[in-house]
Amino acid sequence: MRELFEARSIAVIGASPRPEKVGHVVLRNIIASGYSGELYPVNPKADEILGRRAYPNVLAIPGPVEMAVVVVPNTVVPAVMEQAGEKGVKVAVVISAGFREVGPEGAELERRVGEIASRHGIRVLGPNCLGVISTRNHLNATFTDDFPLAGHVAVTSQSGAMGTILLDWAKGTRIGFSQFVSVGNKLDIDEADLLAYFRDDPDTRVIGMYVEGMRRGREFIEQASETSRCKPIIALKSGRTSTGARAASSHTGALSGSDSVYSAAMVEAGVLRVKTLDEFFDLLQAFASMPLPRGDGVAIVTNAGGLGVMAADACSDHGLTMASLSRETVERMREGLPEEASLYNPVDVIGDADAVRYERALSAVLDDPGVNCVLAMVAPSDLLDVTEVARMLATYAGRTDIPMVAAWVGGAGMAAGAAILKEAGIPNYESPDRAVRALAAMVHYQEDRGRVDDGSAPSIEGDRQGAQAVLDAAASEGRNALSEAEGKEILRAYGVNVPPEGLARSADQAAEIARGIGFPVVLKVASPDIAHKTDVGGVVVGIDDEERARREYELMMARVRSRLPDARVDGATVEGMFSGREVIVGMVRDDQFGPVMTFGLGGIFVEIMKDVSHAIAPLSERRVDEMIRSIRAYPILAGARGRKRADIPALKDVLFRVAQIAADFPQITEFEINPVMVGDEGQGCGAVDALVTIRRDKR
Repeated sequence: MRELFEARSIAVIGASPRPEKVGHVVLRNIIASGYSGELYPVNPKADEILGRRAYPNVLAIPGPVEMAVVVVPNTVVPAVMEQAGEKGVKVAVVISAGFREVGPEGAELERRVGEIASRHGIRVLGPNCLGVISTRNHLNATFTDDFPLAGHVAVTSQSGAMGTILLDWAKGTRIGFSQFVSVGNKLDIDEADLLAYFRDDPDTRVIGMYVEGMRRGREFIEQASETSRCKPIIALKSGRTSTGARAASSHTGALSGSDSVYSAAMVEAGVLRVKTLDEFFDLLQAFASMPLPRGDGVAIVTNAGGLGVMAADACSDHGLTMASLSRETVERMREGLPEEASLYNPVDVIGDADAVRYERALSAVLDDPGVNCVLAMVAPSDLLDVTEVARMLATYAGRTDIPMVAAWVGGAGMAAGAAILKEAGIPNYESPDRAVRALAAMVHYQEDRGRVDDGSAPSIEGDRQGAQAVLDAAASEGRNALSEAEGKEILRAYGVNVPPEGLARSADQAAEIARGIGFPVVLKVASPDIAHKTDVGGVVVGIDDEERARREYELMMARVRSRLPDARVDGATVEGMFSGREVIVGMVRDDQFGPVMTFGLGGIFVEIMKDVSHAIAPLSERRVDEMIRSIRAYPILAGARGRKRADIPALKDVLFRVAQIAADFPQITEFEINPVMVGDEGQGCGAVDALVTIRRDKR
């Protein structure tokens, strides 16, 4: 990555003498940004461009070329890349468009460019990208002249248009960038590569990413996990409502859409995911401008009681604790504030306060040992010069190790004060909620990176040969879906508790098997064509004698035949009844991130309730604990309202074993146990259903 940001020599291939051409704009921007390395315009029809000697091709350049910025028609790019390879170019920024984004012909052209680059050892940024900016090296190799201030924010964007928005925002807020990269089609260089560079970049403190999709999910998690331990990463992922391309055959598949998988990956990697541009900008501004908090504990200072109440509510909404001010702090404020003022957090200096009174309160809370974050708010008042308060706040910029954000709430009357705060580098937000949300992100990031996850997990070995035989049998028959009995056989091979069962092909057999197992029993239709048995009346629970077993068998066969006359029905499974709380444990194999585990409240309404959590396998003890605790129904497992606590250790064991099955057999694309019956503490778990889908080519 050094040559991408710190190239000592650059050739602009496709530079143009015509001002309206992209090749002219790129060359002009490189010159205007103050780039001090060797710069070579390449154009076979020009002798000189913008005062620089032009060369007919990159091979004609007398000196070495580390970076090539390619701005030629898409069909010419392969030939240009061949020449760049012969020249020894290390990295190519392909701004040219007309590749994968336009259809199959463009995709084939992009494939050819990739093959040429790989053969010559050239790293490629793009194609179809805006370019790259490095403020430290005075390099603007893009076709936008919005060269940002030097600062500590590194930004990547998959969209060129979003990149220009980010650059314009930075100019308006006076937030400085260290690096800016438009990744475009990501033929080669992607977010994982850039994170590895930003992690060691001394000028970068916070990383912002606009992401539409990822090609190397596992590599992203690896690089982001390592980077987020030392620098915050804020990601805006678009396409949240996409359901993914997979035609899911299970509840797990339906619940593990592309967005939930990306969210799980971000959590796994320690990335702060945001949903809106406002939130993206708000967090970048806070992390770039303020020191990280020592911990939780927010103090609010305001001249408007209503704003204070709103901010306190926002703290509760975002999981922040209001600081309890010490007696010394309260007494110190009492000496300088009127009787009407509220001296307890939130501190209300009341509407007629001037800058002196405001500072007395602010300085007192900043000195309180229990305060780790401060929110300073002002509402318009005829009795208050908001610019004086802003100037007072500005004097604290850089003087305290406590992060302080402002909320100058109002409109035209607050503009002058807000401008002063912007110039001083104090983040200012238009509402209390946005300010608190930014503080909460900083607090939670600091807390999370301090938690050590050593990746520890129990060592699990199963009967791989036995499970493989089950999968091979299904594949040899051309089946993608395993029967419930086959799925349970795999579970047994990996030590998951499965109640005793037998396959009945007649009513008398059902009664006989039930008697052998012991009542009560459950009767379930056995069919490779029916994934969700309850939907067709294919499950009956609580059968407590032989006569009812016979009767329910006949009724079930009749129901299923009437609703699905073409389904292949092998009979009914009779199994022992396991009591407990119903949860779902599942796995879906994602093309980018690999096995994605799902856990949540189970049963027939799981897709309606959607009370589930996701995690990328392999699992650690910490991640499994977080998965279980994060669902809304966790109190049911923890023993709410006087109930006994569920056997959570046994439940964790099931999650680990299913994750191991996913690791051992890459041909399994979906594995769902719904429900897993979780008994009371010490009673274990029972897997009473199993749905398995395989991909026969074993890719």
